[in-house]
Amino acid sequence: MEIEWKSQKVEPYLFKQASEWPGIRIHRAKVQPGRMLEHTNTFHEVNVAIAGRLTTEKISANGRLITTKGTSGNLCITPAGQPIWASWNKPLDNMGIALDAAFVDRAAEENGFAGGFEFAELYKQSDPLIQHLGLTLLAGADGEAPSGRLFTDSLIQTLILHLLTNYGTSKPSMRSISGGLSGHKLRRVKEFIDANLEDDLSLAEISAAADLSQFHFARAFRKSTGLTPQQFVMQQRIERAKQLLTRNDLPLVEVSLRTGFKNQSHFTTLFRKFTQLTPKMWRDMRLQG
Repeated sequence: MEIEWKSQKVEPYLFKQASEWPGIRIHRAKVQPGRMLEHTNTFHEVNVAIAGRLTTEKISANGRLITTKGTSGNLCITPAGQPIWASWNKPLDNMGIALDAAFVDRAAEENGFAGGFEFAELYKQSDPLIQHLGLTLLAGADGEAPSGRLFTDSLIQTLILHLLTNYGTSKPSMRSISGGLSGHKLRRVKEFIDANLEDDLSLAEISAAADLSQFHFARAFRKSTGLTPQQFVMQQRIERAKQLLTRNDLPLVEVSLRTGFKNQSHFTTLFRKFTQLTPKMWRDMRLQG
Protein backbone atom coordinates (compact mmCIF):
# COMPACT_ATOMS: atom_id res chain seq x y z
CA MET A 1 0.00 0.00 0.00
CA GLU A 2 1.54 3.29 -1.13
CA ILE A 3 0.54 6.76 0.12
CA GLU A 4 1.23 10.09 -1.58
CA TRP A 5 1.29 13.09 0.76
CA LYS A 6 0.11 16.53 -0.31
CA SER A 7 3.06 18.21 1.36
CA GLN A 8 6.62 16.95 1.56
CA LYS A 9 7.55 19.69 4.02
CA VAL A 10 5.85 18.30 7.11
CA GLU A 11 5.96 14.98 8.91
CA PRO A 12 3.01 12.99 7.46
CA TYR A 13 2.23 11.07 10.66
CA LEU A 14 0.96 13.10 13.61
CA PHE A 15 0.43 9.92 15.65
CA LYS A 16 0.51 6.19 14.99
CA GLN A 17 0.23 2.94 16.91
CA ALA A 18 -0.19 -0.69 15.92
CA SER A 19 -0.49 -4.11 17.54
CA GLU A 20 -0.72 -7.61 16.14
CA TRP A 21 -2.05 -10.94 17.33
CA PRO A 22 -2.49 -14.26 15.49
CA GLY A 23 -4.80 -13.57 12.55
CA ILE A 24 -5.46 -9.90 13.30
CA ARG A 25 -3.58 -6.60 13.17
CA ILE A 26 -4.95 -3.25 14.36
CA HIS A 27 -3.40 0.11 13.56
CA ARG A 28 -4.41 3.69 14.19
CA ALA A 29 -2.88 6.79 12.65
CA LYS A 30 -3.49 10.53 12.58
CA VAL A 31 -2.10 11.72 9.25
CA GLN A 32 -1.69 14.83 7.15
CA PRO A 33 -3.67 15.22 3.88
CA GLY A 34 -2.81 12.68 1.20
CA ARG A 35 -4.08 9.85 -0.95
CA MET A 36 -3.74 6.08 -0.84
CA LEU A 37 -3.01 4.67 -4.28
CA GLU A 38 -5.04 1.82 -5.71
CA HIS A 39 -4.12 -1.52 -4.18
CA THR A 40 -5.58 -4.96 -3.52
CA ASN A 41 -5.08 -6.67 -0.17
CA THR A 42 -4.82 -10.40 0.49
CA PHE A 43 -6.55 -9.78 3.84
CA HIS A 44 -9.95 -8.41 4.84
CA GLU A 45 -9.78 -4.84 6.13
CA VAL A 46 -12.13 -2.92 8.39
CA ASN A 47 -11.58 0.84 8.58
CA VAL A 48 -13.19 3.27 11.01
CA ALA A 49 -12.84 7.02 10.49
CA ILE A 50 -12.42 8.25 14.05
CA ALA A 51 -12.14 11.90 12.98
CA GLY A 52 -11.93 13.64 9.63
CA ARG A 53 -13.38 13.05 6.16
CA LEU A 54 -12.28 10.28 3.82
CA THR A 55 -13.23 9.73 0.17
CA THR A 56 -13.02 6.06 -0.79
CA GLU A 57 -13.29 4.46 -4.22
CA LYS A 58 -13.75 0.73 -4.82
CA ILE A 59 -14.47 -1.63 -7.64
CA SER A 60 -17.40 -3.73 -6.43
CA ALA A 61 -17.77 -7.46 -7.08
CA ASN A 62 -19.93 -6.71 -10.13
CA GLY A 63 -17.32 -4.33 -11.58
CA ARG A 64 -19.06 -1.08 -10.65
CA LEU A 65 -17.04 1.90 -9.37
CA ILE A 66 -18.39 3.05 -6.02
CA THR A 67 -17.33 6.35 -4.48
CA THR A 68 -18.20 7.21 -0.87
CA LYS A 69 -17.46 10.17 1.37
CA GLY A 70 -17.06 9.04 4.96
CA THR A 71 -17.17 11.17 8.08
CA SER A 72 -16.38 10.51 11.74
CA GLY A 73 -17.56 7.09 12.87
CA ASN A 74 -18.11 5.72 9.37
CA LEU A 75 -17.23 2.08 8.79
CA CYS A 76 -15.70 0.65 5.62
CA ILE A 77 -15.23 -3.10 5.11
CA THR A 78 -13.07 -4.18 2.19
CA PRO A 79 -13.05 -7.95 1.49
CA ALA A 80 -9.75 -9.52 0.49
CA GLY A 81 -9.08 -9.23 -3.23
CA GLN A 82 -11.13 -6.06 -3.78
CA PRO A 83 -9.29 -3.06 -5.32
CA ILE A 84 -9.54 0.14 -3.27
CA TRP A 85 -8.08 3.66 -3.23
CA ALA A 86 -8.81 6.71 -1.06
CA SER A 87 -8.00 10.37 -0.47
CA TRP A 88 -8.38 12.95 2.29
CA ASN A 89 -7.89 16.71 2.03
CA LYS A 90 -7.55 17.47 5.74
CA PRO A 91 -5.86 15.67 8.65
CA LEU A 92 -7.45 12.27 9.24
CA ASP A 93 -7.63 9.99 12.31
CA ASN A 94 -8.29 6.45 11.12
CA MET A 95 -8.26 2.95 12.65
CA GLY A 96 -7.74 -0.09 10.46
CA ILE A 97 -8.29 -3.75 11.37
CA ALA A 98 -6.61 -6.28 9.07
CA LEU A 99 -7.98 -9.82 9.28
CA ASP A 100 -6.13 -12.80 7.84
CA ALA A 101 -8.45 -14.53 5.36
CA ALA A 102 -7.62 -18.04 6.61
CA PHE A 103 -8.23 -16.91 10.21
CA VAL A 104 -11.67 -15.57 9.26
CA ASP A 105 -12.55 -18.75 7.36
CA ARG A 106 -11.59 -20.89 10.36
CA ALA A 107 -13.57 -18.71 12.78
CA ALA A 108 -16.61 -18.81 10.48
CA GLU A 109 -16.45 -22.60 10.25
CA GLU A 110 -16.09 -23.03 14.02
CA ASN A 111 -19.11 -20.82 14.57
CA GLY A 112 -21.40 -22.69 12.18
CA PHE A 113 -21.38 -20.33 9.19
CA ALA A 114 -21.85 -21.83 5.74
CA GLY A 115 -18.71 -22.73 3.80
CA GLY A 116 -17.08 -20.04 1.70
CA PHE A 117 -17.86 -17.22 4.15
CA GLU A 118 -17.53 -13.75 2.66
CA PHE A 119 -17.84 -10.24 4.06
CA ALA A 120 -20.49 -8.04 2.49
CA GLU A 121 -19.32 -4.94 0.65
CA LEU A 122 -19.87 -2.12 3.12
CA TYR A 123 -19.05 1.53 2.64
CA LYS A 124 -20.81 3.78 5.11
CA GLN A 125 -22.20 2.71 8.45
CA SER A 126 -21.58 3.55 12.09
CA ASP A 127 -20.69 0.77 14.54
CA PRO A 128 -19.49 2.10 17.91
CA LEU A 129 -18.78 -1.43 19.21
CA ILE A 130 -16.12 -2.09 16.56
CA GLN A 131 -14.45 1.23 17.31
CA HIS A 132 -14.58 0.60 21.07
CA LEU A 133 -13.15 -2.93 20.84
CA GLY A 134 -10.39 -1.87 18.46
CA LEU A 135 -9.30 1.08 20.56
CA THR A 136 -9.47 -1.00 23.76
CA LEU A 137 -7.20 -3.64 22.24
CA LEU A 138 -4.70 -0.97 21.17
CA ALA A 139 -4.80 0.70 24.58
CA GLY A 140 -4.26 -2.60 26.38
CA ALA A 141 -1.29 -3.49 24.19
CA ASP A 142 0.41 -0.12 24.67
CA GLY A 143 -0.50 0.54 28.30
CA GLU A 144 1.91 0.37 31.20
CA ALA A 145 -0.29 -2.28 32.83
CA PRO A 146 -1.40 -4.63 30.04
CA SER A 147 -4.70 -6.36 30.65
CA GLY A 148 -3.38 -9.86 30.05
CA ARG A 149 -3.66 -12.41 27.26
CA LEU A 150 -6.99 -13.87 28.36
CA PHE A 151 -8.67 -10.45 28.39
CA THR A 152 -7.20 -9.66 24.97
CA ASP A 153 -8.31 -13.04 23.58
CA SER A 154 -11.84 -12.43 24.86
CA LEU A 155 -12.00 -9.01 23.17
CA ILE A 156 -10.76 -10.47 19.89
CA GLN A 157 -13.37 -13.23 20.04
CA THR A 158 -16.10 -10.67 20.66
CA LEU A 159 -14.88 -8.53 17.74
CA ILE A 160 -14.65 -11.46 15.31
CA LEU A 161 -18.07 -12.87 16.23
CA HIS A 162 -19.62 -9.41 15.89
CA LEU A 163 -18.14 -8.98 12.42
CA LEU A 164 -19.11 -12.48 11.28
CA THR A 165 -22.67 -12.14 12.54
CA ASN A 166 -23.41 -8.63 11.31
CA TYR A 167 -21.34 -8.15 8.17
CA GLY A 168 -21.21 -11.52 6.43
CA THR A 169 -23.10 -12.68 3.37
CA SER A 170 -24.26 -15.81 5.24
CA LYS A 171 -25.73 -16.51 8.65
CA PRO A 172 -24.79 -19.27 11.10
CA SER A 173 -26.77 -22.47 10.76
CA MET A 174 -29.41 -23.26 13.34
CA ARG A 175 -27.78 -26.55 14.27
CA SER A 176 -26.71 -26.95 17.87
CA ILE A 177 -23.00 -26.24 17.93
CA SER A 178 -22.33 -26.93 21.56
CA GLY A 179 -23.72 -28.13 24.79
CA GLY A 180 -21.73 -27.62 27.93
CA LEU A 181 -18.43 -29.29 28.72
CA SER A 182 -18.49 -32.87 29.93
CA GLY A 183 -17.78 -33.33 33.62
CA HIS A 184 -14.35 -34.77 32.82
CA LYS A 185 -13.34 -31.88 30.56
CA LEU A 186 -14.65 -29.24 32.94
CA ARG A 187 -12.70 -30.79 35.81
CA ARG A 188 -9.55 -30.95 33.69
CA VAL A 189 -9.90 -27.27 32.73
CA LYS A 190 -10.43 -26.16 36.33
CA GLU A 191 -7.39 -28.16 37.44
CA PHE A 192 -5.29 -26.59 34.67
CA ILE A 193 -6.37 -23.08 35.67
CA ASP A 194 -5.73 -23.76 39.36
CA ALA A 195 -2.22 -25.04 38.61
CA ASN A 196 -1.34 -22.04 36.43
CA LEU A 197 -2.94 -19.04 38.13
CA GLU A 198 0.44 -17.31 38.43
CA ASP A 199 0.86 -17.31 34.64
CA ASP A 200 -0.51 -14.94 32.00
CA LEU A 201 -2.95 -17.54 30.69
CA SER A 202 -4.29 -17.39 27.16
CA LEU A 203 -7.57 -18.70 25.82
CA ALA A 204 -5.64 -21.04 23.52
CA GLU A 205 -3.87 -22.67 26.47
CA ILE A 206 -7.05 -23.14 28.47
CA SER A 207 -9.07 -24.48 25.54
CA ALA A 208 -6.25 -26.92 24.75
CA ALA A 209 -6.79 -28.46 28.19
CA ALA A 210 -10.30 -29.36 27.00
CA ASP A 211 -9.05 -30.38 23.55
CA LEU A 212 -11.41 -27.90 21.88
CA SER A 213 -11.11 -24.89 19.57
CA GLN A 214 -11.15 -21.51 21.29
CA PHE A 215 -14.60 -20.47 20.01
CA HIS A 216 -16.15 -23.87 20.80
CA PHE A 217 -14.54 -23.95 24.23
CA ALA A 218 -15.58 -20.43 25.24
CA ARG A 219 -19.19 -21.17 24.33
CA ALA A 220 -19.26 -24.54 26.10
CA PHE A 221 -17.49 -23.24 29.20
CA ARG A 222 -19.96 -20.42 29.63
CA LYS A 223 -22.87 -22.83 29.22
CA SER A 224 -21.38 -25.08 31.93
CA THR A 225 -20.39 -22.43 34.47
CA GLY A 226 -22.42 -19.30 33.65
CA LEU A 227 -19.11 -17.42 33.39
CA THR A 228 -16.74 -16.56 30.57
CA PRO A 229 -13.25 -18.09 30.91
CA GLN A 230 -11.91 -14.64 31.77
CA GLN A 231 -14.50 -14.11 34.50
CA PHE A 232 -13.82 -17.54 35.99
CA VAL A 233 -10.04 -17.07 36.02
CA MET A 234 -10.39 -13.66 37.66
CA GLN A 235 -12.73 -15.12 40.27
CA GLN A 236 -10.21 -17.88 41.04
CA ARG A 237 -7.38 -15.35 41.31
CA ILE A 238 -9.32 -13.30 43.83
CA GLU A 239 -10.12 -16.42 45.89
CA ARG A 240 -6.45 -17.47 45.83
CA ALA A 241 -5.46 -13.96 46.90
CA LYS A 242 -7.84 -14.15 49.86
CA GLN A 243 -6.18 -17.38 50.98
CA LEU A 244 -2.70 -15.89 50.72
CA LEU A 245 -3.74 -12.69 52.50
CA THR A 246 -4.52 -14.68 55.64
CA ARG A 247 -0.75 -15.16 55.93
CA ASN A 248 0.74 -12.07 57.51
CA ASP A 249 4.26 -12.99 56.40
CA LEU A 250 3.58 -12.47 52.68
CA PRO A 251 4.09 -8.93 51.30
CA LEU A 252 1.22 -7.67 49.15
CA VAL A 253 3.45 -7.53 46.09
CA GLU A 254 4.20 -11.24 46.56
CA VAL A 255 0.48 -12.02 46.81
CA SER A 256 -0.17 -10.14 43.58
CA LEU A 257 2.56 -12.06 41.73
CA ARG A 258 1.41 -15.43 43.02
CA THR A 259 -2.10 -14.78 41.77
CA GLY A 260 -1.14 -13.70 38.25
CA PHE A 261 -1.64 -9.94 38.46
CA LYS A 262 0.67 -7.68 36.47
CA ASN A 263 1.64 -5.54 39.42
CA GLN A 264 0.43 -4.52 42.85
CA SER A 265 -1.56 -1.57 41.52
CA HIS A 266 -3.46 -3.81 39.09
CA PHE A 267 -4.05 -6.31 41.91
CA THR A 268 -5.40 -3.64 44.26
CA THR A 269 -7.76 -2.22 41.64
CA LEU A 270 -9.32 -5.57 40.75
CA PHE A 271 -9.41 -6.90 44.31
CA ARG A 272 -11.34 -3.80 45.38
CA LYS A 273 -13.70 -4.24 42.41
CA PHE A 274 -14.61 -7.74 43.60
CA THR A 275 -14.63 -7.19 47.38
CA GLN A 276 -15.12 -3.40 47.86
CA LEU A 277 -11.95 -3.52 49.99
CA THR A 278 -8.27 -3.06 49.25
CA PRO A 279 -6.08 -6.14 49.90
CA LYS A 280 -4.57 -4.43 52.96
CA MET A 281 -7.99 -3.59 54.40
CA TRP A 282 -9.19 -7.15 53.75
CA ARG A 283 -6.10 -8.61 55.45
CA ASP A 284 -6.37 -6.29 58.45
CA MET A 285 -10.03 -7.20 58.97
CA ARG A 286 -9.30 -10.94 58.82
CA LEU A 287 -6.30 -10.78 61.13
CA GLN A 288 -8.16 -8.64 63.66
CA GLY A 289 -11.12 -11.03 63.55
